Amino acid sequence: MLVIEMPGGTQARMAAERELDRRGWPPGTAPGSADVLLLAGSVPEELASAVDLLWDQLPGPRTRACPTGPDDVVAELDRAQASLRDDPQQRLDARERDREPAGSWVEDDMDHGDMDHGDMEMAPGGIPLAEGDDDRDGLEMDVLVHPLGPLLDHWPGGLELHTRLHGDVVAHVEVQRPASPTHVPAAVAAWDAVARVLSLVGDDVWAARARAVRDQRPGPELDGGGRRLRAHLTRLAQHHVLPHSVTDVLGRLLDERIDVSTHRLDDEALASLLEGHDLGDVRLLVATHAPLLEPSAAGAGRD
Repeated sequence: MLVIEMPGGTQARMAAERELDRRGWPPGTAPGSADVLLLAGSVPEELASAVDLLWDQLPGPRTRACPTGPDDVVAELDRAQASLRDDPQQRLDARERDREPAGSWVEDDMDHGDMDHGDMEMAPGGIPLAEGDDDRDGLEMDVLVHPLGPLLDHWPGGLELHTRLHGDVVAHVEVQRPASPTHVPAAVAAWDAVARVLSLVGDDVWAARARAVRDQRPGPELDGGGRRLRAHLTRLAQHHVLPHSVTDVLGRLLDERIDVSTHRLDDEALASLLEGHDLGDVRLLVATHAPLLEPSAAGAGRD
């Protein structure tokens, strides 16, 4: 089950995760490891082509689940289960599947108008080749434009980052976000961030416990405000599984020492936060600071 949050689909995504935990259905971390693509929330027109590309990457048997709100989750999961068991339909899907290489969508449909590649040559499929630039020690290093989003697991719905990398260090970020009307209580958002961070580092058992606290489901982690989970985060930082900056922000969010209403991150602030970090830390930082992301107008970006 590959769960992808659409813009404004936070409540649907959390309800889906709650039901998946109840059923014991394992999450997928990439299209190739999933047989169900769950799209939490309504798919906006501007993301329809990207969703089709993601769908093309799922191996068969495969199906979609599309709960537009929390009340749709159970029925959509039941329908998805029945669809996977429909052998004639799955055989038909396999026969009719488009064999065109997925990379053609990038070249034909991706709008490069908002990205200035200068004189950068484009490789087949529309993937930008690396350029060269001087490092701090005067040696030349590769510079590569690397997109993140808008469709990733454990990722804010519709967020797009266009990063410019110096080696594996993020030198520049352009942010594009759609309007996100969904709001959740600060405490819920904080535990949701903890769960997503733990999922990103592959700590699925403790991520499920964090979701249980988020959803106020009875269990040992709910007692004492999730003290065992907080201690676990500290251990992960001590063993360098998580950056201390991540656990520090999570701790302050959980203790409500950050006033979410007055510490919102706009596009420019988010870009500044990510610049200078290793690419490997970007997804952790985005998941950690998701409760602080400021709702933005559709199509807004950073120049």
